Parts: sequence; structure tokens; C-alpha cells
Amino acid sequence: MKPRSGPRLHSLEVPLEGTTLLLPSAAVAEVINPVALAPVPFSQPWLRGVIGWRTLVVPVISFEVLLGGLAPVNSAAGKIVILYPLSGRNDWEFFGMWAVAEPRPQTLDGSQPVAASSELPDSPYIAAGLKVASRLMLVPDLEALKKAFYPV
Repeated sequence: MKPRSGPRLHSLEVPLEGTTLLLPSAAVAEVINPVALAPVPFSQPWLRGVIGWRTLVVPVISFEVLLGGLAPVNSAAGKIVILYPLSGRNDWEFFGMWAVAEPRPQTLDGSQPVAASSELPDSPYIAAGLKVASRLMLVPDLEALKKAFYPV
């Protein structure tokens, strides 16, 4: 039996167009099949629209647009990752993120190397990057997302 390198962190690998996000599983409420998005007039370009989910209106974002890219094309293979409200927000303020394919569970044990800052996109929405099986996975900065979603 191989010794563990450190505490285990259960996470979700969320495939985006051209990159992959790594989210703590505890931040994810549910992964759902795509549904029709209702547009929000005069909204930020990264807001793809809103959906009805469990009696709530949930905004769905494109992380690719937050990173300066283009929103992916909706496809049948896509999923919507519903995330719990960000810290300090109301308990009904869930939000969704478009994924281009089925997210996959990923267990980290602390042995994954941290990516060099030169490997990361120049974005305030990325806190760090990890190399998992030699693939770069980006860790979002949830506090920066909160500032983008709820500017004061």
C-alpha cells in the first residue's frame, strides 16, 4: 500500500473550452443537464443567462469569457455545474457554470505540483494551478468572482 502524501481533497474537474477548472467538491451543489437559458438584457458578457433550478432563478456564467475568451457553443455534451453561494452571500444565491463536457471527480492528496505563474492565464479570477497527471488544472479565485458578480 502506497503512503499518502497529505490530506485528501475531493474536487471536481470541470472541462471548459481550452482549459480545465478544479473546484472543491464541497462548493458544488449539483451537476445538471443543459436546459434553455433565459437571456438577461444588458448583462455582463460572461453571464450566459438564467435557469430555473429547484424553485430558484440561477445565473449561469461562462468562465471562458471571464478569462477573456469566447463563450463555448451549447452542445448536448455540455453540463451546468450548480455551485453553492459564495461566502457572505444569501443562502439562496446559487450560481451555475457552463461545462463543455461531463465534470469528473478528482481526489488530490497534496502531491500534485503547483503550476508556475508563467503557466497560468493572466486573470484575477485564477488563484492557482495544479498539475494533475501532467495536465494543468486551474483553481478559481472565489473572492475575485464574488467581486465580479456583486460589485459594490
